[in-house]
Amino acid sequence: MKKIVTFGEVMIRFSPPGLNKVVQSLPGSIEATYGGAEANAAVQIAMLGGNVDFVSSLPVGSVGDSCVNYLKGLGVNIDSVIRSELGCMGAYYLETGANQRPSVVEYHRAGSTFSLLPKNHYNWESFLADAEWLLISGVTPAISKIASEAVIGAIETAKHIGVKVCFDLNYRMKLWRWDPNYTPIQLASKILAQCIQKSDLVIGNEQVFSSVLGISTKASSEDLTEKSTDLAKEIIKSFPNLSYVALNMREILSATHNRFGLTLYIKEQDVSFLAPSNKSGYIPYEIGNIVDRVGAGDALAGALLYGMCNLDTFDHQEVTEFAAAAGCLSHSIVGDFSFINRKEIENLLTGNSLGGVVR
Repeated sequence: MKKIVTFGEVMIRFSPPGLNKVVQSLPGSIEATYGGAEANAAVQIAMLGGNVDFVSSLPVGSVGDSCVNYLKGLGVNIDSVIRSELGCMGAYYLETGANQRPSVVEYHRAGSTFSLLPKNHYNWESFLADAEWLLISGVTPAISKIASEAVIGAIETAKHIGVKVCFDLNYRMKLWRWDPNYTPIQLASKILAQCIQKSDLVIGNEQVFSSVLGISTKASSEDLTEKSTDLAKEIIKSFPNLSYVALNMREILSATHNRFGLTLYIKEQDVSFLAPSNKSGYIPYEIGNIVDRVGAGDALAGALLYGMCNLDTFDHQEVTEFAAAAGCLSHSIVGDFSFINRKEIENLLTGNSLGGVVR
């Protein structure tokens, strides 16, 4: 089975119980689990039965041991996770929003092992041996200058040895603070462009392409197929190296009610595939009672690459439908990691799973 490699930081996620705010929960109980964009994607690939290696760095000690053992138990290959005496394990706090109150994230990543480990510690030619795809998100170069250099090194090695690169923009405005000569959005624009220039597939949304990279659709039509295709073509005009553009289409009605879908544009065919869709066209998923949306985009990215590695059994419309369904179902799972399996996705796609009881 074709191998996918993901590279990024895995953190401890601290969350108050239910919909509480941190000030309601401390002193008192708080929930701790693991999360991080590329780790989330790796778990989703593993849950689908894919072959996935996670590359990262963690501190020596029981906290790092617990994390790698947990990932290994979920089917993720952790042989390329480097253990170091440098730094500590990164963390973030999440307050889950409700109705008109948005979710809030507070990062504690400065001084983490991943933020401090130089690029020469990563043996990319070995890590990427026999890989089909390398997946990295825009969160990773945002952490520190050292992490950014490690990302560029990974992408350059992948291109040199013929491994395809998927780059998920994942812009985080609270990060990108490591160069005082730039504002966060200026630094993000500069580094993200460098990463996309060497990628084969980019994942993002209309807002980030417009606000961070200055790329927007020129289509005046409200037809989503026309608009998304035009935006994808504008992206490829700026980055002609790209073969694929994936557009995450999320409409936020409230913290607990989103509409969700995906466009996949194939440059070689000059065609867009939208999901979910039927004979009438694109009809987004109505997710009216979100349990946890953190990690849903990562689940989508993982499922998308799983599908791209199985084009002998999927066509591009099926890949798009599969990835959108994985992202949709991830909204029903508490925590960053999506524990959705292939059968559950297929049940949603065939109309056999609409929230009832499976007996």
